[in-house]
Amino acid sequence: MRPWSLPSSLDATALSEHVPPAIAQVLAKRGIDTPQKLNTLLNPPHKLPYDPLRIAGMDVALHRLYSAVNNGERVGVFGDFDVDGITGTAIISEGLSSLGVPVTPYLPHRVDEGHGLSNAAIDSLADKGVTLIITVDCGITAFNEVDYAKSRGVEVIITDHHLPQDGVPDAVTSLNPKIPGGDYPFFELCGAGIGFKLIQGLFEFYGQPWDPGLLELAALGTIADLVPLLDENRYLVKEGLRELSNTRRPGLRALYSSARVDPDEITAETVSFQIAPRLNSAGRIGDPMDSYNLLTTTSADEAGTLTHKLESLNMERRAATEEAYAIADQRVEELGELPSLLVISDERFLRGVAGLIAGRLVDRYRRPAIVIAVEGEYSVASGRSIPEFDIVAAMESCEDLLVRFGGHSQAAGLTVSTNDIPQLKTRLESYSDRSLETRDLVRTVDIDAVITLDELDEVMIRWINDLEPYGPGNTRPAFASTRVKVLEYFHMGREQQHLRLRVETNGTEFTALAFNQSDKWKANTEYIDLAFTVMNDSFRGKGAIALRVLDFKTSES
Repeated sequence: MRPWSLPSSLDATALSEHVPPAIAQVLAKRGIDTPQKLNTLLNPPHKLPYDPLRIAGMDVALHRLYSAVNNGERVGVFGDFDVDGITGTAIISEGLSSLGVPVTPYLPHRVDEGHGLSNAAIDSLADKGVTLIITVDCGITAFNEVDYAKSRGVEVIITDHHLPQDGVPDAVTSLNPKIPGGDYPFFELCGAGIGFKLIQGLFEFYGQPWDPGLLELAALGTIADLVPLLDENRYLVKEGLRELSNTRRPGLRALYSSARVDPDEITAETVSFQIAPRLNSAGRIGDPMDSYNLLTTTSADEAGTLTHKLESLNMERRAATEEAYAIADQRVEELGELPSLLVISDERFLRGVAGLIAGRLVDRYRRPAIVIAVEGEYSVASGRSIPEFDIVAAMESCEDLLVRFGGHSQAAGLTVSTNDIPQLKTRLESYSDRSLETRDLVRTVDIDAVITLDELDEVMIRWINDLEPYGPGNTRPAFASTRVKVLEYFHMGREQQHLRLRVETNGTEFTALAFNQSDKWKANTEYIDLAFTVMNDSFRGKGAIALRVLDFKTSES
């Protein structure tokens, strides 16, 4: 049973004329406590998207691309193998192609090549006649590789959103709002977001409208990369979701049909749970170019073939994740006392699912986690963290042991000599012991407002929908209701692991779904306290809603 963190009473009186009291409470908790701030959230007054020229180095990049267009140069677009990198690569490739530039996209194979720009990739692109490489979602630490590209007569423009370390490579320019000294008003764009800014800037440079269809790719990358859905990201995702529901891309239409996605009901959560994992599966255990080709193909036949391939890769990825997570979880249980940082290594882990396992360990134990796939002479790890702990800083403290590392405070990766794993583990643990206070690291259910079920009327549901898109920085509101009457209950799922409840307060009834919580149910329970979010219940038709149970406990009489 997790403790519930109930909201302190905030002054939401300034909003109460405009919105229901519970929504006013939700907004005030997020710092939106005046009608002006609410209006800014729902209808941003400034011109979005922001002017790309405010990103330092953008003018240099645009002039270099202008000469590439004029001279008919072949441009290589080198991305990362996750959804952010794949969609960003597609945005830049499609944008340049529509201006007549011959483009060669390149996404590295996770196992054969690993993360980031490499000399082998530069050779491959140079041999195809590429004279300019644009990186996407990577490159900000590729000092040696950029120098090598120059030795092959190839220039590089870097677009990246990861933190720079000790300056930037000697490229044509590096576009990254996180480089100190810039004037860009928003720091949290993902790789696809910065790729979009480059193409937006290029089309504005030519005085032409950019294709709004690029927004659907930017939205996919932004949601999948878990950057805060605030400010410009909120704009990209809101507009992009609109494009996604009307997409003309055969690949996305085929993917919707395969993943049972209703185009009219696409939300950020649909992308997170149904679309992104399928696109990511190619980069995790296959060839990321399959996902790139799916997004960019104009052929319905190719779209069908690629969707089928991604569907089976995704099932394989799921099975590999479950198997590896069971091993990792058992390892943690065997530790007895929980260390402040979990470092788990095994030969049976696939590097493509290490990040997923780390994420699940963080969710379960409320500790940062680094999962190492042991692979021979060198091993590859992915880490995920909690807001209280900067995982890149932890890796940096062991820099002398690492072949390479990078990422951001909440998600990062590293490569290490297999012989050095024991020493790395010791040093990471002692670093976290010094810098992370574990006493208060208890997983809580964070409640935004306490309500009765009859408050969930049409007006309140409309407000919950208006605050979409939900994700990091703008999470779906969590409510609590006490002494809710249980009218009936059912066990569901292959192993009867889920619960479906029919609940009621003051004559208002709802279906409540409690996933993976059936073991907590006690027969003959009449009244429960519920912590929940509101979700669409597509099984019961358009517009129907259900409560998604975060936690429940028997009411004290």
